Amino acid sequence: MGQEQRPKDSDEQIAGLERVLQTLREEENVEVLLETTLGYLQAEFDWRLIWIGLYDRQAHRLFGKGGMTPNGDLSFLKQRFALSPGDLLEQVVIQLRPVGVPDLRSENRAGEWRKAAQTFNIQGTTLFPLRYKDRCYGVILLGTEVWGASPNSGEKTQLAIVFGALATALYQIEKDWQRQQVKHPDESLLALISQLRELRSLDQYLEAVVEQAHEFIEPTRTNVYWFERERRYFWRRVSNRQVAPGLGLIRPASGITVQDLGEFYQALAREEIVWIGESHSSLKTELTGRLMQQIRARSLLAAPIVLEGELLGFLAVEASDPRIWQDNEKHYLRGAGQLVALTAPLSEMEERIEQIEIDRDLTAGIARAIYSDADWEATLKNTAEQLCSRLKCEYFLLLLYREEQNRFEIVSQNLPRNRRPVPSPLGALDAADVGLLDDRAEPLAIENWEEDGRLGAWREVLAEAGVRSLLASSTRGKKSERENPNRKSQIANRKSIEGLLVVGHSATRTWRGSERELVRVVSQQLGLILHSWQQSSEIDKYQQFERSIKSGLAVLQQSGEQQSGQQKSAASPKMFPELPLQKLDRNFAQHVSLTMNSPLVAVITWNPGQESGSISAVVAANPVFALNPEAVIPVQTDPLIQQTLVVNGVLQQSMSELPLATKRWLRSPGIGEILAVALRTSPEHAPVGIVVVADAQGRQWSELSVNLLSSMASQLAWWRRYLAVQSAQESQRSDLELLNWYKQRRFEDFYRTVGAGVKELGELSQSILQSAKEQKDALKTLRYQQVLRQIGNALGSIHLVLKQEQWRLQFAQDAVPVSAWLRRSLDRTAPLVKQSEILLEVNRETAVSLPAGQTLSVRADSIKLDLILCELLAQACRRSGVGDKIEIRSVLLGEDLLELSVIDSGRKCDRQLLAAFNGGSGPDILAVVSNRSIVQNLLICQRAVRLMGGDFSLEILENNLIVVRLVLPLATS
Repeated sequence: MGQEQRPKDSDEQIAGLERVLQTLREEENVEVLLETTLGYLQAEFDWRLIWIGLYDRQAHRLFGKGGMTPNGDLSFLKQRFALSPGDLLEQVVIQLRPVGVPDLRSENRAGEWRKAAQTFNIQGTTLFPLRYKDRCYGVILLGTEVWGASPNSGEKTQLAIVFGALATALYQIEKDWQRQQVKHPDESLLALISQLRELRSLDQYLEAVVEQAHEFIEPTRTNVYWFERERRYFWRRVSNRQVAPGLGLIRPASGITVQDLGEFYQALAREEIVWIGESHSSLKTELTGRLMQQIRARSLLAAPIVLEGELLGFLAVEASDPRIWQDNEKHYLRGAGQLVALTAPLSEMEERIEQIEIDRDLTAGIARAIYSDADWEATLKNTAEQLCSRLKCEYFLLLLYREEQNRFEIVSQNLPRNRRPVPSPLGALDAADVGLLDDRAEPLAIENWEEDGRLGAWREVLAEAGVRSLLASSTRGKKSERENPNRKSQIANRKSIEGLLVVGHSATRTWRGSERELVRVVSQQLGLILHSWQQSSEIDKYQQFERSIKSGLAVLQQSGEQQSGQQKSAASPKMFPELPLQKLDRNFAQHVSLTMNSPLVAVITWNPGQESGSISAVVAANPVFALNPEAVIPVQTDPLIQQTLVVNGVLQQSMSELPLATKRWLRSPGIGEILAVALRTSPEHAPVGIVVVADAQGRQWSELSVNLLSSMASQLAWWRRYLAVQSAQESQRSDLELLNWYKQRRFEDFYRTVGAGVKELGELSQSILQSAKEQKDALKTLRYQQVLRQIGNALGSIHLVLKQEQWRLQFAQDAVPVSAWLRRSLDRTAPLVKQSEILLEVNRETAVSLPAGQTLSVRADSIKLDLILCELLAQACRRSGVGDKIEIRSVLLGEDLLELSVIDSGRKCDRQLLAAFNGGSGPDILAVVSNRSIVQNLLICQRAVRLMGGDFSLEILENNLIVVRLVLPLATS
């Protein structure tokens, strides 16, 4: 809030605070305590409403003790307020925490105070509990006329000290009253408290505590040991200066080292009282002996002196004889230790304020350097020197966490001159240590690494550098509760640690709370530098991601274009057994392996509806990651495949998590961590494969790498689908071209047959009509019937084409006599040969021996074979000039094949078209080429011959003759 405190300098504030605390410590009258507190609040602050109420535990209510109102009417403040569940006052009493209310006038839980606030026009209100440990002694209400006003942090601290002292005083008054009632022997502590008004230094107070404790417990010796943090030992600060009669000249130890008494130190740090007496001890036997040997006593009762979680020392009573310590003695000594702890900060307040100012200047200087200095290395060096000088430590390490490698890179280090640099990087920490660093609001403190098992992964390397104690703080601070802790999510919030600041010392050491807080603040400031570096690195990674995507597209596009070109020439799978998709998958696997720096990438694919898949491509960097390429993978039952298909993204698993069924095919010894993603396109398309990326145990992939894999897998899936659709469409187009050519030739033949028949019928009909009165000529009638039969046969043949070959040709396996086949083809092409004035010559092999009654026949579809030979003869005529010769040769190739060759001069042939035919593709469909159909028809004939089990080829001889060869299987009886 700030404006509620009256303007005063810090000395006046401290003086006023000291006066009121002194009064609260010395005064034993409740009314005086409350008046002192009220007077202090009125003098130091400018609240419009102040109310002090004390808590009655038995009646569960607050009774007002007065305060201040804007109009001076205090009657309302003297009332008693019953507490009910849900009330604002009860919340403060139960929870023992301050509660702020922006506008008390509209707070439904305020009860009667709401009406009072409306009367006094009070808005911003803060309620403070008078708390001592877990007990509430009352509530103080502070209100202003400003909406939402509340004390700032400095004012809260000031009020907490005053209210804490008031609550302490009330607690002591209550305890005194209880002691008087039950008559416990606690007068010694009361007498000790009464001396607070006369004592001005901590040493004086310690002497008083020692004298009172020695008088009450009556041990041999009473000492106060103070803890030296840097050298980790307890030194005797105050003693009763008595020597035990039985010890003679033996003097008590002046100090106790912690190195061999770790359990004793840890018990005190946990605020536990330590007692060693006759046949009983709160420590282990071995440790008890060493401790008693150091202090040279036979019985011990020690109470810790702890302030804000820091062990300042302990109050000890020692006896030279075995002794059984009573409970009231333990309670008394604990109380005395706590009184010392309450007094200690007051004696060191000036020193603490000075140290806070020094730390503030240090952190402010670091912040200015970060925001103004472009030379971050110089900034880190100066920060390391200043921090080490302030903490009196020797080691400074700033670590940057590399997520993918799961290790810590040393960005900056400052070591003693006689020490070698700590080698970078440092190895990965185990999950427990990461959790400690991530969840703690303050740095992780290790006082003695020989007794502490935390950060064990770094113990050896840092111990070689001389580190024995350290502070480690995350540069990100405490993890937000809203973050998702799931490590297996698609990498959202997986990276909780960005960097660490480690300061260390070559000796065992205890770290103060102020030192831990300073390291925490500096680590978060340096985290800005690390975060800037990380952002720069992320930018580089995203640029690499973009380049990888582009290069991946280029790799897939190149492979796809090569496959597309091969598909166009793949008229028959028998002639092209290599699967171009394998090259596409192999190029993809190589690219992913290079981009993600992964030693194993495998592509597992299957056809839709298949129950088993195979490894279509695998890239293994070394034999320990090799897979069996012949493995058969059950798609429907394999756990890894099914989990990958269910997950909408990238699946990450460890090898130890995989079921045995998957390990049967994914069983390389080097595999430790696995990423798997489905080859998925649209939701309506079923996935036809997965991609598996693997690396050694401990590998962690960044979110960028996972996104890259997901994008590349999507590209591969779409390319595979594009090529599959293109292949299907190419096959359908080829089938339709073949069907179109076949129907075109059949309808041409049908038109020729029916046209000739109709013409002849017309002539016969005219002849019959002219001789109607005469006897009809029997020969003309017979011819008339023959023509009708030919037309009927032609119609029947066309009917089968229309019925059975609507969308795909049906190839019959007829035994076609070669001589009849040649005769039919020659008869059909005779008009064209005559019109072209070309000489046609047929040469047949004479050395053919066949059994009696058999003719030379080939196994094929008779009708389609006729059309193919007619097409070849027609094209040979078009390529030949007047007077040229076309030769037909037939020769046997072994016992199973017949080769039929058509040879022409090729005088009118376009060599480019023939080259295009032999190249396996037709001319550009968009190019303007008048004779494009020549190559297209040849390719169709070639496809038809191959579908009938034969072969078709075309070549140009050295003498420029063109030879078309048909190789057909012979028909066997």
